[in-house]
Amino acid sequence: MLELFPFSIFFQMNNSSENNNNTVGINSPQRMNILVWNVQGAGSKQFQNVLQEHIRRHRPSIMALVETRISGSKAQAICNSTGFRRNFRVEAQGFQGGIWVLWHEEDIEIVIVQSHDQFVTVGVKSQNSISWYLTFVYASPHTQRREILWQELHQVATDCRLPWLLAGDFNETTSLDERNHGGPDMRRRCARFKHWIENNGLIDLGFWGPKFTWARGLSAHYKKEARLDRALCNDQWRVKFSEGAVRHLIQAGSDHSPLLIATGGFTQQSPSKSPFRFQVAWSHHGQFEKVVADSWQSTYPLMEKLGRLAADLTVWNRETFGNLFARKRKLWSRIEGIQRSLENGGPSYLCKLERKLREELDKTLDQIALLWFQMARIEQIRDGDRNTKYFHTSTIIRRRFNRIEALRNSNEEWLHDLESIKCMVVDHFKHLFSEDNSGLPTEQTSTVSFPSLCPGRVQDLE
Repeated sequence: MLELFPFSIFFQMNNSSENNNNTVGINSPQRMNILVWNVQGAGSKQFQNVLQEHIRRHRPSIMALVETRISGSKAQAICNSTGFRRNFRVEAQGFQGGIWVLWHEEDIEIVIVQSHDQFVTVGVKSQNSISWYLTFVYASPHTQRREILWQELHQVATDCRLPWLLAGDFNETTSLDERNHGGPDMRRRCARFKHWIENNGLIDLGFWGPKFTWARGLSAHYKKEARLDRALCNDQWRVKFSEGAVRHLIQAGSDHSPLLIATGGFTQQSPSKSPFRFQVAWSHHGQFEKVVADSWQSTYPLMEKLGRLAADLTVWNRETFGNLFARKRKLWSRIEGIQRSLENGGPSYLCKLERKLREELDKTLDQIALLWFQMARIEQIRDGDRNTKYFHTSTIIRRRFNRIEALRNSNEEWLHDLESIKCMVVDHFKHLFSEDNSGLPTEQTSTVSFPSLCPGRVQDLE
């Protein structure tokens, strides 16, 4: 193993970066594409042609090629042909291994932190984002050597206190659902790998595109497939790059599909109007019940009442309740200023003002905790928890899970353009609701009994 810098020492030298970035998510991190690919030999002309097409299409700022199987001057010549000005290589051992990291120095600044024959860890810096770590993985096909890798990465996870992303070929799956083959022994292997991920506090970024990243076999009957390649991250990276997503690209030039990681996501969300959502934190405001009572005192039908109430609460939220996070920052700054003034012998009336502001801050923090709790869809919360990293991270994970990045049409083509997705959804429901449904057994619908309200209850609601 070649270790350029002990990771724990490197982390201690970068404490200042961590301290400057406790407010992750406030500064917009840099958007970039990262391409990671097990190429199973970088010497073939076919591979080099496919690689150039991926670079042209996706314009990665950082690229990692693993299992390159070549080294020396030939490896350097191929690196030069890619158009990347900077590169770092872990040379192949004979016809095995090899990890190349390439990057555009005009896009990003890279610091090589640690090098190993199964992974390379780099520190990423840019003007618009904090430092974070990126590890490119090539797990050996041999079980005993993979165990060494898991131990090394566990040590990195223990020492790392900054956002951290791992991507590459892990040569393992977390369940038999990620394979089209396997028995009891494979199930146990999957369980061990899943436990390793959880034990290190890592999050799977998921993917869109083909289900498997590796395939081998000349016919459908003998073909073996698995999701051996993936991207994992710690909770700090997931919070910092909340839109970060992974795409499985086409399999060509290698038995493995490349991973394309977009730190800012793949789709630009249109500025559509958000639907009305009730916030539990409103109920802790002293004026909330009065706003509801005043809005409800009308003779309008029920549905119109609900619509008017939603509109009134939206206006009240904007004009009275306000932005919780802006209020928190304002209260925090005022308390800091008062405490500095009191230390310098400020007037005594500031003590009373400080107590009042601290009470307001406590209430605001409780309301923010309720907001994160509601957004995270968690069923239980311990008394005293306030905006914990757990709720924040689970909210981001749920939001990413619910987002539609791409849809596959009837021709088995993946659509990822926002307008194309919209048209596909609209066309689907137009077709659905315009069908005469002649093929459906109509006699079934006549036997279904639906619950109904008695006339008296209907009148009460009106």
